Amino acid sequence: MASLKDKVIVITGAGDVCGIGAITAQHMIQFGPKLVLTGRNKEKLDEVGHMMKVAGLTEEKLLLVVADVTIEADLERLVNDVIEKFGQIDVLVQNAAIVTYNTTLTTPMEEFDLVMRTNIRAPFYLAKLCLPYLIKTKGCIVNVSSISGQRTFTGEAPYGISKAALDQFTKILSMEVAKDGVRVNSVNPGVVRTNIQKKGGMSEKKYDQYVEGQKLKHPLGGIGEPIDVAKAITFLASDDSSFITGELLFIDGGRHANPV
Repeated sequence: MASLKDKVIVITGAGDVCGIGAITAQHMIQFGPKLVLTGRNKEKLDEVGHMMKVAGLTEEKLLLVVADVTIEADLERLVNDVIEKFGQIDVLVQNAAIVTYNTTLTTPMEEFDLVMRTNIRAPFYLAKLCLPYLIKTKGCIVNVSSISGQRTFTGEAPYGISKAALDQFTKILSMEVAKDGVRVNSVNPGVVRTNIQKKGGMSEKKYDQYVEGQKLKHPLGGIGEPIDVAKAITFLASDDSSFITGELLFIDGGRHANPV
């Protein structure tokens, strides 16, 4: 995928060395891009930065930006910092997200608002900020959605609603900017081994039970790993997918097609 060479790729939600954002960045290094990684926690983001340098990314090709995607000023500063250092944006990977485990009846409205601000409002606003630059480079956006945006699962109402909205945003935006040569796609993972469930309040014991139960629901067996999603994101970010837009790509071992 030489088409990523020297492209400026912005990845949100990259502040966890075990997460999809960081693993995607690490996977992309071999193809020679310039990487902009964001996260809320400076210490954790610095750990990811160290991981990138160990993997061979030079200081000149790396920019770390501490930012909370729910804060408009942080997103504006992020874009300004990228342009100040690299002068362009070629790819936007919108990975930042949170999950909570509540039904409609049990969800506090402040929790609902936080999930929506993080999972759909922030991607909408950041795309809006980046589009003038993406149009100049005929770049692309890859939204990291979820199988939950298309399948119905109980007990995660705000999350499922937010991901369904993100999927629709992917399709609408892809049609809006196709004339400008900008592509917009999403990856929709099934269960992937990251820390998002635990951050959402799932205990260690419940998480182990959850993973075990999911093995039976993914036809290919087991659950996904971050590298599985990273490879798909890299493909959609590259010119190898130059005739693909408006696509929701399931990375779920066949879970979306399983009626169980």
